[in-house]
Amino acid sequence: MNKILQFFKNLTKSRTLKYGTNSIILIAVVVAIAVIINLLVGMISVRIDLTPNKLFSISDETVKILNELDKDVVIYGLFDEAKIKDSAYSDVVEILSHYDKHPHIKVEYVDPERNPGFINELDPENLKDINNNDFVVKCGDKMKVLSYYDLFSTQFNQYTWGQDITGIKAEQGFTGAIKYVSADVTPVVYFMEGHGERDVDREYTVVKEYLEKNNYEVKLLNLFTMDSVPEDAEMVIVASPTKDLSSEEAYKFKKYLDDGGKAVFMFDSLESNPQFTEFDKILVDYGVSLNYDKVKENDDSRRDPTNPYAILLDIQSSSIVPEKFNTIFTNSRSINILRNQKEYITVTSLAKTSDKAVGEQIDRTKGEDIAGPLDLAVAVEDKGGMKVSKILVIGNGSFISDDAIDRYGPYSRNGLYFFLYSMNWLQDKKDEVIIAPKTYETPVLTISAKQASITGIAVVVVLPLLVLGAGLYVFLRRRHL
Repeated sequence: MNKILQFFKNLTKSRTLKYGTNSIILIAVVVAIAVIINLLVGMISVRIDLTPNKLFSISDETVKILNELDKDVVIYGLFDEAKIKDSAYSDVVEILSHYDKHPHIKVEYVDPERNPGFINELDPENLKDINNNDFVVKCGDKMKVLSYYDLFSTQFNQYTWGQDITGIKAEQGFTGAIKYVSADVTPVVYFMEGHGERDVDREYTVVKEYLEKNNYEVKLLNLFTMDSVPEDAEMVIVASPTKDLSSEEAYKFKKYLDDGGKAVFMFDSLESNPQFTEFDKILVDYGVSLNYDKVKENDDSRRDPTNPYAILLDIQSSSIVPEKFNTIFTNSRSINILRNQKEYITVTSLAKTSDKAVGEQIDRTKGEDIAGPLDLAVAVEDKGGMKVSKILVIGNGSFISDDAIDRYGPYSRNGLYFFLYSMNWLQDKKDEVIIAPKTYETPVLTISAKQASITGIAVVVVLPLLVLGAGLYVFLRRRHL
């Protein structure tokens, strides 16, 4: 018995038991802390969006719009909610959870297979073409339908002959739809046709989508067949005409502008060099005119290295454009700001070339080339009439085309934002926000060959030696305990 007592007495005094007990206590404390943290997180339901561009969060712009909302809006998801989590729509549901937290927004999921009459209740006359797996945003009698392609950015895969999802446009779609259904009036943007302009539905599909997602309605305007510009016109856009207005059309257009109208003129440089006499008559009244040239940039840092006619422009921050942009204009003409401006007209240059640029005359018999810097975009405000009228004149119409956006990517999307911000200025919407889509990004670490060799040696040789040395050190220490 004495031997047993002596054994336990010696055991309690041993260093092995002392350090072992400390280790057990430390492990127990760490486990206890982990359990408590998990319980607290489960109770609070904290979720953190760690994606690079906050894919599963809503922007401050959307939060502002929702906070200012004073009408009740219901968002219906026409799905079996239990099946959504296993589909691409799971990301959309995550984003919608942020909308549902606001007092005037309610999100409901209805399975049309279980409620076959629900779609008919929403749209009795079948005017909206609502289908299963759509979202319907509704406020009072106004509604907006969002389909798959309204919520996701896709790209054609030439190997699978299918569409791959490249980004998510859910926030842009839902916020734009909420603005649309809750607005008392939806501004109408008219694109002029009949003069060889760019086809909105074929060449400006991205622009049209952005406008519609930011609560504009897009329509076509043919002044040859109409008595006047419609009264609901918020603005008129002339997108790269190849023919001039008739004198009768010019009269109608000028009458609209004199009555406080808003317009965007975009003119490409054309090798056929048509004379825009009637357009110029309108522009001269606003202190500007067109140059019949093709702008070439000779500053290597301000152009595409392979094309001196693809100009990299610095669009500076101003009261018109609140952000600084870099965008690319290809095959542009320059805009001439007239010296004899009237006191009530303000002309603001928005984009210039470098001093090394030159405007090459299309018709060499018209004189010498025009020396830089050259104006490629100007904004004009006319306060001389009963109502203030504004115009935006850009010596390029291709910078926001679908082809340019595909070719130049972020630069052309910056140009698109420049275009939209300028439209906000035309309408005196200084606080208007623009919701941009978000792309799925795969983080890529780019390293040089030297860095790769150093990393390989560190992982294959240095790190194993450090682990081995640490193990040997612990082993030797424990032998002397």
